[in-house]
Parts: sequence; C-alpha cells; structure tokens
Amino acid sequence: MPYYKGLFDTYPRDVDTPARRRAAAGLLSLRRRLRTEIPPRTVEETLLLATWNIREFGRNKMFGTRLDESIQYIAEIINHFDLVAIQEVKENLADLKKLLRVLGDWWEYIVTDVVAGAAGNTERIAFLYDTRKVRFDHVAGEVTMPEKNGRHWQLARTPFLCSFRTGWRRFSLCSVHIYYGKSCLWIRAD
Repeated sequence: MPYYKGLFDTYPRDVDTPARRRAAAGLLSLRRRLRTEIPPRTVEETLLLATWNIREFGRNKMFGTRLDESIQYIAEIINHFDLVAIQEVKENLADLKKLLRVLGDWWEYIVTDVVAGAAGNTERIAFLYDTRKVRFDHVAGEVTMPEKNGRHWQLARTPFLCSFRTGWRRFSLCSVHIYYGKSCLWIRAD
C-alpha cells in the first residue's frame, strides 16, 4: 500500500493538525514494524495467509462503525498478506467496503450470509484476497455436522469453506468463529 487512500478525506492536506500528524506517524510506524515481522510478499515464492477476528467489524455496539483512520490501520495490516480470513463481519458491510476501497481495486472478497439468532450474533465470515496473486476457485460452502444417533446438530456459527488458486496450486481454506464456552455451541437443526 504505497499511499494512504482516503486518509486525507479525514485529515485534509492543507490543514496541518496534531491528529493528521499522529495518524501519519502511526501508520508509518505500523508499516515499519510489519515489514520486520512479516515476510515480504512475492509473486511466485510465497503465499501469505492470515486470519483475524476483527471484533464486530461493521457495527460496534458501543461506538458504531469504525473511524476512517481505523480502516487505514486495518488495511495496512491486511495489505501485508495475500489472503485473509476475517471473522465477526457484521450484517452491515459498509466497513468492509470502505476497507476494500482503501486496499485497491485488485482486492476482492467472499462473504457468508448472516447467521441469525442469538448464538449467531448476526455475524458473517469473509475471505479477502489480492487477485494479483490469488483467485477464487468457484467452490464455497458451509461445513455441516453429520447426523448422530438419529438427530441433526449443527455448530451455531457454521464454518465457511472456500477453494482458491494461486499459480498452478489449488487449495481450500476453512474459517470458523467458535463461541467459547458451554452454551450456544450447538443448535438442533431439525
């Protein structure tokens, strides 16, 4: 990400403010640190994958949608990978679409439908990928549990499986957001 697309919409170029200086310094510091801790992305030699539970991405119960500056920080991190699985994408995709505008036109996404009910928390799972390196391989689905003792059971938040291709290599990834604890882990499907 050679520039911070949209950052100057929040902090105009002709206005030098402490907030603008802080945002720019923070993003440059994050970029330097990521470059030292994450291997560089290459066209043929690496495939960098990540998974990230971005809490309530799309709607935060206490604070609403993310600030533009926050989207910039998220984009800076995601841009160091080729494919990222994101959990807790909320029903409202506005933040996800803002993020993709910052990342650039070569980034795409695949997202599940919303998981309804209290256990599902109106969440989605998404895969974001850089199309210059990764292609969706036309297979997507949700993992379901087999019948057991004549009963159908299912995870409250269904795992999401997608197939991708990079160069000649095909692979599938599965992402799941597990509800930790004893309650709300299983729901009866029949």
